[in-house]
Amino acid sequence: MEHALPQTAVVPFAHSPRVGDPVGAPQLKDQILAMVAHELRGPLTPLGLATQLIRRVSTDRSEVLRSLAMIDRQITLIARLADDLMDATRVGRSALRISKERINVATVLAAPLSAAALEAGRRNQIFTVEISDRTMVIDGDPVRLAQAFNNVLHNAVKYTPENGCITVHVLADGKDLVVSVRDSGLGISGELLPHIFDLFAQSSRTVAASAGGLGIGLAVVKAVAESHGGTVSATSAGPGTGSEFTLRLPIVIDRRIGGL
Repeated sequence: MEHALPQTAVVPFAHSPRVGDPVGAPQLKDQILAMVAHELRGPLTPLGLATQLIRRVSTDRSEVLRSLAMIDRQITLIARLADDLMDATRVGRSALRISKERINVATVLAAPLSAAALEAGRRNQIFTVEISDRTMVIDGDPVRLAQAFNNVLHNAVKYTPENGCITVHVLADGKDLVVSVRDSGLGISGELLPHIFDLFAQSSRTVAASAGGLGIGLAVVKAVAESHGGTVSATSAGPGTGSEFTLRLPIVIDRRIGGL
């Protein structure tokens, strides 16, 4: 694989401020969100260390281990919320810090796909992945791209009921990498669909399904896609019909596996 020195930049992307926001309100909002995120993260390290210590001395107590597993899940949830809040401040400032390098798409997708497949298995969902037999290399930030893919996959699992279906397609379309995630879940109303990538829009999708999320993930996906010269789109025929999210990113190198 070809390699290039990482390039770091703060990349602006399209963002429309709220009409009626007083001067200074966005900055104050970002400061408050950052402060809340910091305060949320503060207790997580000692809590994590405490659970590790208790687990070491409780290997023969199944009821304690079950409780520790529940605590670990809640710690992970709070950490995710804190990360979402920090990302909201970056999206609100219309900039994300991007460090680009030459990366193989399959390598970036490996961890998000594995995590989504594991969670889908817990919910008895059918999780199918179809990946082109081509080596696709892009100029991108592997951490931010993994985050974007993870957000889309996490939403598909989250908004699809048990025994539902999720299908992921990864292919090359001309000079573009295309990653589509289709689910048989709740779907998206015609009123919400045009705003699905706005900050906090997703939190209004349904009260029950939005528990544990702030509606920030898809706004971050849009920011990451645009900062890489790409796009993200969503389609749905309405509530109860499922949805499909498609990311398109420019390919630097595209060749069939084996060099053909």
